[in-house]
Amino acid sequence: MQPARAAPGPIGVMPGVFLRFEPTADPVPLVVDVSRSGREYPQEFRSPLPFSVLHENVSMHLEKLWGGAPDVGGTMLYCCFPNTWIDVNRSLQDMDPGAVQDGWPAPLKPTNRTLKGLGLIKTRSRYGELLQERPLLRAEVETRLRDYYEPYHAELLRIIEATHARFGRVRHMSVHCMPPVGGPADDDAGARRPDFCLGNLDGVTCSADLTGALRDWIGEMGYTVTVNEPFRGNETIRRHGNPQAGVESIQVELNKKLFVDNSTFRPTEGLEPLQHDLVTLMHRFAAWRR
Repeated sequence: MQPARAAPGPIGVMPGVFLRFEPTADPVPLVVDVSRSGREYPQEFRSPLPFSVLHENVSMHLEKLWGGAPDVGGTMLYCCFPNTWIDVNRSLQDMDPGAVQDGWPAPLKPTNRTLKGLGLIKTRSRYGELLQERPLLRAEVETRLRDYYEPYHAELLRIIEATHARFGRVRHMSVHCMPPVGGPADDDAGARRPDFCLGNLDGVTCSADLTGALRDWIGEMGYTVTVNEPFRGNETIRRHGNPQAGVESIQVELNKKLFVDNSTFRPTEGLEPLQHDLVTLMHRFAAWRR
């Protein structure tokens, strides 16, 4: 399945791994990374789940929703492979030891969520169904890290460093989407979720000033919004967020009810007005100064 292209054409391509979209307007210090929307399933991918269940784990249509980033003057990086292959928004230590049948050579620090199957290597769907046919071999995990995970992170780091060198500051958004209600493996199981959730790892990766401004702008548009609840953010912002050095990284979760029919995976009429609002949001985010 080929991803819908969000700009006239990607300037940087690593087939099956990432597409990079450069600014089509005067450049601004904005970086948008779309890390969990990939749907190019590698030939080696195997799962006993029906595709309708498997694909529900994908943060779908985000490359369309945030596709205005280049027109704002920002750079957008899109991850081509699905997070069920390997999840670039999880740390290298965030893996269930049981996911590797012949053992892992380095120490692991799985979170409770990971032990429920939702770590670096997914072992269960968000509803608890077994996702892998069998535990993977160490060599298989190492291949996924070398050929997929590491190149994506290397490119994101290169973009952020180049943006910082040019402007002396970076406004980085890691964009995701969430189901309307917390699933069985989630800390907020059964709870209804807001329209937006902003995550900054409890103030570590994005300043309180900018997080508060973003929250207020979203609220002014008529949406409900929370900060660090139910999601605090994860690896893509943890690696880069450093407000003291001018790198403000924030995770933005959108509620799927705003733009997608989860039974068909098709966008709804809510997608276009949300796109328009996100362009306004990116303009404000990029232009913000303390």
